[in-house]
Amino acid sequence: MRNLIDWIRKLSLGFNIIGGTALILTMVIVLIEVLTRTIFGLTGGAVDLTFNGSFELVRHGMMITFAYSMPYCLARGQVVVDIFTDRWSDRIKSVMSGFYTLLFGIFGFLMTVRLIESAHSASMSGETTQDLALSMDNIYYIAALGMFMLGMRGFALAWEQMFFDDHSQTTGDTL
Repeated sequence: MRNLIDWIRKLSLGFNIIGGTALILTMVIVLIEVLTRTIFGLTGGAVDLTFNGSFELVRHGMMITFAYSMPYCLARGQVVVDIFTDRWSDRIKSVMSGFYTLLFGIFGFLMTVRLIESAHSASMSGETTQDLALSMDNIYYIAALGMFMLGMRGFALAWEQMFFDDHSQTTGDTL
């Protein structure tokens, strides 16, 4: 089981790199769009370097960024308020943290199902993006892959927190 959890962690790191790359590309598109609109405004419309589809590229780029970055960031993205959990044993804290992370895994799998349904619907109707005419089913499938990874990472991390947490092994705390 430990090998599977490590494999999922490494795969989610790869997804995080893809998400980070999508974020950088999205920021470059926004920067180019701002610069070309500024040039257009300064020249009174004489120089038109603007391009169609930048909004779609940014919109779908951000979707890929979030979908692919969430699995890796799940382990460190939780805020714990110690005033509520201060008197709990380390074992109970680990189980509660695992349960909370498990909910993210369930969310990831539910989003995967919904995105696949949307992709199937888009495929049947031939839905495309407005400006670039990109097939929406491919975009939904790509996002579904990231959400599936969130589900896998959520379940693996929850299992690790509930059953392999260092606190429960070193202190011997039990429920």
